[in-house]
Amino acid sequence: MFSDIANHWARECIVALAQRQIVNGYPKGTFRPLSTVTRAEFAAMMPKVFTELSEQKSPQTFRDVPKEYWASEAIHWATRHGLFGGYENGTFRPKQAISRLQAVVVLIKGLEATRGVEMNILDEPASPTASVASEMALIAQYFSDADQIPAYGKGAIAAALRRQLLEQIDQPRLLRPNQPVTRGEIASLLCRALDIPTAELASTHPALEAAQNTDLVFNRMLQAEAGFDQSNLAFLDLGVSKSPYRKDINQFAQRLQQPEDIAAPLKPARQLGTVAATNTAVYPKTGDLFFVDENGLDFLPADILSGCVCLSTMQEGKLQGRWLGRDALSDRQMWSSTKFIPLLNVAAQANRAIPSLDLSQCRVRAAGSTGQSSGYSFEELASGIMTYDNRIATSNSLAVMFKNFETPERLEKWTRQMTGNQSLSFRGRYGEVPFIQYPELWSAQFNQVVLKASRVTHNGENLMSTYDLTRLLSMAGWHWQLPASSRIPDLQTRGLASIIKAMAMDTARYIDVAIETLGLTEWVRSPVVISKSGFGRSDSRDRTELTYCALAQFSLPRSLAVTGAPDPTAAYQRHTLCLTLIAAQDVSEANAEARYVDALMSAAVTEIIRRTVLGIL
Repeated sequence: MFSDIANHWARECIVALAQRQIVNGYPKGTFRPLSTVTRAEFAAMMPKVFTELSEQKSPQTFRDVPKEYWASEAIHWATRHGLFGGYENGTFRPKQAISRLQAVVVLIKGLEATRGVEMNILDEPASPTASVASEMALIAQYFSDADQIPAYGKGAIAAALRRQLLEQIDQPRLLRPNQPVTRGEIASLLCRALDIPTAELASTHPALEAAQNTDLVFNRMLQAEAGFDQSNLAFLDLGVSKSPYRKDINQFAQRLQQPEDIAAPLKPARQLGTVAATNTAVYPKTGDLFFVDENGLDFLPADILSGCVCLSTMQEGKLQGRWLGRDALSDRQMWSSTKFIPLLNVAAQANRAIPSLDLSQCRVRAAGSTGQSSGYSFEELASGIMTYDNRIATSNSLAVMFKNFETPERLEKWTRQMTGNQSLSFRGRYGEVPFIQYPELWSAQFNQVVLKASRVTHNGENLMSTYDLTRLLSMAGWHWQLPASSRIPDLQTRGLASIIKAMAMDTARYIDVAIETLGLTEWVRSPVVISKSGFGRSDSRDRTELTYCALAQFSLPRSLAVTGAPDPTAAYQRHTLCLTLIAAQDVSEANAEARYVDALMSAAVTEIIRRTVLGIL
């Protein structure tokens, strides 16, 4: 109907109202859903919305609304029916943008008048009555910026919550009462006020619906592998340069620190038709080995040998997690996906030494070096581990170099203390010698050496579980939402931000591909994708293996999972998950195995994202 609403969260509401001739578009077939609404424009809608109101006031004239003004008749209708008033100086200010609060006040007046209830909007009394106190408590329960609501509008907001014009959601969100309301937001409010039938507002997302056929998704992924081989795979080696989120990377840490939207709720197990083990629980304390529902990933193909997924939400101000797995606690070779662990350890050590240390202002250099420009920046070396660009050194040599900031025994013990898995091993070298055998971490910020190498060689194995990697990455990514008892000790924002930036550079783009496959790329806002992949062919097991550890956070319209007209104060919800998977294939032909596991991993991640978005995981 309109050319510019295809990816707007209130699309169905706009169409429903246009069909009823309550809202109109512009001459070139646009609706402009992000444009603000003036007082005159909103007043012009009211006779079409409240068709059965009786007059409440005498006719009123305004010196800035001449008789020939296009909305003159509607403005006078709205004032006679008690929906609008003027200003003390005798003006109406028809061209002034109407705020979100003012729009709600007008609608509540109309809804209450329809019921024969007079909505008396008064200034807040000096000594609040019990009724007023109750209203203020109700508002504060649902809106974190309740103190920004002017006194005249508090009664209307409380009434809007009681009448479900605004939803009673168990997470406080921003009302932004004084912000100009947009045309799209007005459409959703009007649909809620008019009780437009849910069936009429049902949204359609063909790609999301088609992805229910997991065999079809996998076959398409496998077809995309044509022309690729083990040295360059379609999705593992896609690269960050092709990511639609590459320009957002510098904002990732801030988005994790201060999420924009309400967290998507996780449905109780009984609503999912699964065992009670899939219920949510408070995120475990550091070092506590948490229970994982080992049946939670049964929908994945058998060649996904092991996996661990943690979904998160917020309940009563606390981060809650749902842990789903398949053989999630068995220790395995996880290849290069463990390479972010030494970075976390270095950051924790550095922040323990200097809590205010900013890793982005640190350089890694050979022991005994002098001069502020010697060595390489922490961020460019950390990024080199993820990008495999070999611009400075190989990923393997850089990763083992960062391991050298701690002894093998202490690094392994530290990792065990984080996850609670006392059987993991983490003493391996990634198959190469360190880029710098004895590195030191030097801070330009404090003009001093912060850390020195342990001078003990790393030799042994790197064996840990998919649970371990999911636990460690979620502790890092959700650091700001976790209580101190569940965090990585000593780690601070300025240390963690540099690691998040580096992990955004991973060559593997399975999350990006999943979102695109599901047709959601244009809908996503405030995305965060950080990850580390691993790949190799095991001679001892005679098969190709692919591992992927990722944390994703992104917001989508609630209409994808919630029926009915959306509430404009909660139009989007935030999906957050952390996952680790390992895929394997043994057909005795390395290139065929590589293409298979790459396509399989992409299809598996797509199915996990699909279920997450629809609230069925």
